[in-house]
Amino acid sequence: MSVYRAGLIGAGDFFRIQSPILQKSHRLRVEAVFDPNPQAARAAAERLGARVAESAEAIFEDAGLEVALIFTPPFTRRALVEAAVAAGKRIVTTKPLAPNAADARAIVNATRGGHCLVIYKRTGNAQVQTLKRVLDSGDVGGLGLYRHDWIHHYPYWSSWSLDPEKNGGPLVDAMIHNVNTARFLAGREVVGYGYHGYRLSHDFAIPDTELLILDFEGGATAHLSITWGADLAIYDVKANDRERIDINYVVTTKGWLIRFEARDGRPTVAATKDGHVRQYPVEALPLTLYDRWIEDFEAGRPVETSTEEACRDLELVLLATANPSSRPVAETAGASTR
Repeated sequence: MSVYRAGLIGAGDFFRIQSPILQKSHRLRVEAVFDPNPQAARAAAERLGARVAESAEAIFEDAGLEVALIFTPPFTRRALVEAAVAAGKRIVTTKPLAPNAADARAIVNATRGGHCLVIYKRTGNAQVQTLKRVLDSGDVGGLGLYRHDWIHHYPYWSSWSLDPEKNGGPLVDAMIHNVNTARFLAGREVVGYGYHGYRLSHDFAIPDTELLILDFEGGATAHLSITWGADLAIYDVKANDRERIDINYVVTTKGWLIRFEARDGRPTVAATKDGHVRQYPVEALPLTLYDRWIEDFEAGRPVETSTEEACRDLELVLLATANPSSRPVAETAGASTR
């Protein structure tokens, strides 16, 4: 069983989230780390037992590294992905794929057939995969409504997050996780949308509060909202540890309400209707998302969350924000998105 050697570019917040998963991987080993902040690079390298690289280019030029982990802000990503592809590396990156549709499409074209994985919250997520199996089984009906609301403090320590040319605001930055989840659960094309953006309490160049509705073929819908308008508690700036309110549920076509719950100390997908309860235990996945990705590309299977998928997520969000009145997707598919 081969172990693939990786170079990490970007030792910031996303790396912090991913580091425990990387350390559990049996198939991927990080051997070099680069970050423009030398202190962050050294800390990440020490955590992973890796060396510090002098530059991103040094990672690309190292023939012993087969994988590039590009964990950098979206506005830097296109050039890094294209350089990694030119160097023959497989790539793992994250959402949003890019700050605009043109860069996202360029990344798709560069990585076509190259097994690039884009990490979302649902990637390697046992809860979401269990929910998908429940909905696809028809046991309590199919997807009717997917609802997800997020409330948390805006990331003032990351100024690029508020720059529409570099990131795009709360919907593109964070709620796009749940755009991806909704599309995965529906398993059908988006045929209509609605969007509202507000500046409730901050004078940003982007809205601090956004609401997106996605309507799918067959009648299913997703209602997704996020606000950075409330200045909630911040526990640790370096760890991006913020107070958050998370509201998430599904209504099925047979009238069941589905929520993620802990029952008897175990994570469960719980469906309730008319006093009846059906429980679907969430079992831990046998592989980390990195090990599954490696098994997928070794077997010639599609990756779990691809650049094509991530590009479509971004295009849908930008389409809605640029043409905010509710209308069918087909009427605005050719419109400029940014």
